[in-house]
Amino acid sequence: MAGVNLNMSQALSTKPKINWPDNQEYFLTSTTFLHYPYFKSSEQKELVLNKIKQIKKVFNVLILAYSIALNHFHLKFYLHDGKLMSKIKILLHSGISREYKEKYRVSYKVFWQSSKTLYIKDEEASWKITGYIIGNLLKHREVNSFEELKNNPFSSYKYTAEKFGDALAENLVYNVINTDESPQCEINIGQLSKIELPPIAQPPSWTA
Repeated sequence: MAGVNLNMSQALSTKPKINWPDNQEYFLTSTTFLHYPYFKSSEQKELVLNKIKQIKKVFNVLILAYSIALNHFHLKFYLHDGKLMSKIKILLHSGISREYKEKYRVSYKVFWQSSKTLYIKDEEASWKITGYIIGNLLKHREVNSFEELKNNPFSSYKYTAEKFGDALAENLVYNVINTDESPQCEINIGQLSKIELPPIAQPPSWTA
């Protein structure tokens, strides 16, 4: 995909250390083992959301977009210090699975199936990934309308709509919602790269 560097890491593996760039936007996708729906209830999804909030506080991470579905979550964030990436992943994955197991019964010893991280190199790719993330619950039919999506605390759609306007948020979702996913809920990069977004007239900064 133009604008997305395809350096990926298996967050839960023993692969060689990756040097993650500083001052960079990242897109992380994590999927539960065998797609088991561990996050069916609001209380269960709240465990994931709380860990996202925690990495924001502990590591000064700027959260740009998120979505928490039944069996996976997507997260887009801006990281000032790339060396913190491994600590962020540990806090997210180990923290979520540990707290979940303390409260609920789990069906398998392994909690996570896969986790992949991409870094985003240009504005167009950033907008596409944002649209994909904020519309993910609609794509998977966990909500049935933009109104439900906006009122769902486990999607950052409301943040995007309030910051950039309802029309822009809806258009972003409409343009990318049909992008295919792999069995691990990972986005089809090649397909996404071919999508042409309508012009976005001087959008305000994410960090404004």
